[in-house]
Parts: sequence; structure tokens; C-alpha cells
Amino acid sequence: MTETKRRRLANILPQGTTNPEPATSEPIAQDATARSEEAPAKAAPAAATVETSAAAQTNRPRFAEFERKEARLRQDQLDALDALARKIKRARKPGAGERITDNTLIRVAVDLLLARQDELTGSTENELRKSVNL
Repeated sequence: MTETKRRRLANILPQGTTNPEPATSEPIAQDATARSEEAPAKAAPAAATVETSAAAQTNRPRFAEFERKEARLRQDQLDALDALARKIKRARKPGAGERITDNTLIRVAVDLLLARQDELTGSTENELRKSVNL
């Protein structure tokens, strides 16, 4: 039997555009060339990765700034997010600003929720929703 290797976006991006810290503690199978290319990035101190120049940040893809978090959403939520993202994209001028995706809207929603965290009360999802007038 042949063993399949897990592919990650970090393995196909140009070197220096990925976070040197792995997102999970799960080991990822890599070939010898990938390991040798990543070794210098892992040897860099953590402080150096935090303090990056503006020039280095412009070469880094926007999604690489974020950590991955899985969430379970209802189908109506997914459809509404997709429709809203498309509506926002159509309403703006071509080439203006960054790309708007479902994930962009989810991050904005999380920021809104965290800004209103003092209003959150309840022990169920419905109670939490009611406490912020949803």
C-alpha cells in the first residue's frame, strides 16, 4: 500500500510567507527537501517573527495572518454569509480594498460579539442570542 502525504498550503507557499510555528501539534509528513527548506525559518527566534517590516508584510498573503478555527454553521447561515459577501463585493469599486469573503464577515461578527461581551448572559445559545437582542 502506498502512503498518502497530507498537503498543507504552507508547503506550497513561497518560503518566508508562512508562520514558522505549526498550527497544531500533529506531525505532518514532509519530504526531505521540504524539511531542509523550513529548518532556517524554525530556527529564527519568535520575537523576530513578530516584529516584521512593512515591506515583508506586503509580500505575505492576508490569510496567513490568521489562525485556523473550525466552526459548525447552519446551512441558512452559510447561504446568508455567501450572499452577503457577494453583495458587498458587487457594491464596491473594482480593485478597492481587500478581498471580502465569508471568513472576513465571520471575523467581523466575532469582533462585534466580543465588543458586546458585557451584555452576554445565559446558559444556552438561544439565551445568549436574546441577551444581545438577536
